[in-house]
Amino acid sequence: MFSACLRGGGMLTIRLSGTNAPEPDVTLMTRLRLLLVLIIALWLVPAAAQDTTPADLADADGQFADVNGISVYYVDRGPREGAPVFLLHGFLGSVIDWTNTYPALIEAGYRVIAFDRPPFGLSDKRTDLSYTAKAMADLTAGLMDELGIEQASFVGHSQGGTVLAAFVLRYPERVLKLGLISAAIDIQDADYGSGGGPAMGIPGFDPATIDPNSPFAQGIVRTIFSGSFGSDMLNSAVNDPDAIDPDLMAKRVRGFQVPGWEGGLLAFVRDSVSPDNQLDVERLGAVDAPVLLLWGEDDRLVPITVGERLRGLFPNNQWVAYPDVGHIPMDEATERFNADLVEFLGSG
Repeated sequence: MFSACLRGGGMLTIRLSGTNAPEPDVTLMTRLRLLLVLIIALWLVPAAAQDTTPADLADADGQFADVNGISVYYVDRGPREGAPVFLLHGFLGSVIDWTNTYPALIEAGYRVIAFDRPPFGLSDKRTDLSYTAKAMADLTAGLMDELGIEQASFVGHSQGGTVLAAFVLRYPERVLKLGLISAAIDIQDADYGSGGGPAMGIPGFDPATIDPNSPFAQGIVRTIFSGSFGSDMLNSAVNDPDAIDPDLMAKRVRGFQVPGWEGGLLAFVRDSVSPDNQLDVERLGAVDAPVLLLWGEDDRLVPITVGERLRGLFPNNQWVAYPDVGHIPMDEATERFNADLVEFLGSG
């Protein structure tokens, strides 16, 4: 069967697993069998409905902004006079990921802005855009300009943390405080122990040369993400799947109803291996802003060793580790997480 997970700065890795899973040096006959299976699967999986628009799926208070020609979906909640806090979700995420975080920040008096980073959620999914961390950092700055916000605090989860690492290096003067949750920054093979990390397992699949406009490639993505794949993937990221509210699941995957999501996701994968997506992590040692590092001790996607390494990079950091918590502490340890985040943002 197919499985997928995160790698490094948000990289989508795909593995074909099973008792007869091929090794990288598969024979031509095995490749042909794989191709045949994929072709059959494409016939069985229908294309997404083409009459659904992002506006049809938007929240009651959701808004769309044109940022440098890119459509960005966002929510802007809390008192307008409150200190602004931007929330950046992780891989395959959206503004829905912060459902359990909004109330605590708003109650504490903050103006909270969360947005769907292209190509995820309800934001732009064009294949001609750059989805590198640097490009998304520039997009974040552009949204700030659109909203007339010069400085803010920022909180990023997983791959959203990668974007914020690029942002604080490019726009240090705009960052008041920085919260990084299970941030996918400088992940190394050793972080996954002797078993190694996830690996690309489809023979001949090269993300650097993938054509996101290929109907066949888009069909493969549609096949992989069909059925319960999205919910299964989310459940695998947490220690206790019951910690994820099932009523939110439909909203979490609503971006898959927007036409073009397959090409956008492929373009994201393409750009994740671009040289322009690489960060000079040693430069993070010059970050002056206060940094809060929050990690689940049982995180299997971005192991806690990554966070421990970041502790040695940021000169002005606070560290919080949650026992018996996986990759999504804002859902798995909501009360503790919210208390820690609000305390950090309000500290002098």
